[in-house]
Amino acid sequence: MNKIETEALSIENLSCDFLTVEGIVYALSGVNLHLNRGEIHGLVGESGCGKSVTSRAILGLLDKKRTRLGGAIRFDGKDLLSLSEKEMRSIRGRRISMIFQDPLNSLSPLETVGNQIEEAMSNHLSLSPEELHDRTAVLLEKVGLHPDTSARYPFELSGGMQQRVMIAQAVCCNPELLIADEPTTALDVTIQAQVLNLLKSLQKELSLTVLLITHNFAVVAENCDRVSVMYAGRIVETAPARSLIENAAHPYSRALIDCIPRSHAGGNALPVIPGFPPRLYDPPAGCPFAPRCGKADDACAVMPPLTAIGSGDTNAGGDRYVSCHHLEA
Repeated sequence: MNKIETEALSIENLSCDFLTVEGIVYALSGVNLHLNRGEIHGLVGESGCGKSVTSRAILGLLDKKRTRLGGAIRFDGKDLLSLSEKEMRSIRGRRISMIFQDPLNSLSPLETVGNQIEEAMSNHLSLSPEELHDRTAVLLEKVGLHPDTSARYPFELSGGMQQRVMIAQAVCCNPELLIADEPTTALDVTIQAQVLNLLKSLQKELSLTVLLITHNFAVVAENCDRVSVMYAGRIVETAPARSLIENAAHPYSRALIDCIPRSHAGGNALPVIPGFPPRLYDPPAGCPFAPRCGKADDACAVMPPLTAIGSGDTNAGGDRYVSCHHLEA
């Protein structure tokens, strides 16, 4: 099987500029990301680095009047950026689906959750009303909810139940690719674990490819096969999750991992990354992390390419790629 056959999605040199009254915001600058079929791929980075923008670019959910996109997003041999809105509607929700950060804001307060799941299916599947109702009941049971939940409104449900409804809605048409954008952000630790375990079990049962967007390396370690680290609108490192956490090659990846609280740290202060992310109104010509990096030198005035540095852990997802002049691995 060749590389194209094993890839579920390929993002090539993706750029995204937002046209605002204050000027152009260069939200994404040359993003390269490749998802293998059947894997859970983590996308990690600080708030504002471009994770959610990338997910919305994949689904064509950005305002085309105020957004300028470049590069390519290839899915099943097609560049999604070149498709019309009608063509995207046949893919969005059917073949590529998404779980959003805040289910209460994503679900309509005026419709029962059952009606909303049925509506999502009726847009893509030729099913009778009875079949839609029966399939909704099966989906709710699959995500751990009683079928009677279909008659309730989102505000009547807890945060964890709302997120399970969102998952049921996202998988109702058996998509090939599922994007989960911070799916556990507003949940307590116990419910987070339940939701993530549910996602993993559905991924195996339905043979899904999952792009899991998070800022939590603990979530990555427990759930992801591979992970990409994003900084200032760029992918700076991609590697098998275990390899990256144990031996990060990019200074930013290592700094993020070092900031994770540890029980054996005692009363010592947590490490911090000095400085601030760059303003995306005027992105630097060289490495965007250079002003915060202790290894930076004159070479960092030139943007380092995303370069393969080895086979990594071949049992956990293949090669690793790093964008840095001073690798730590």
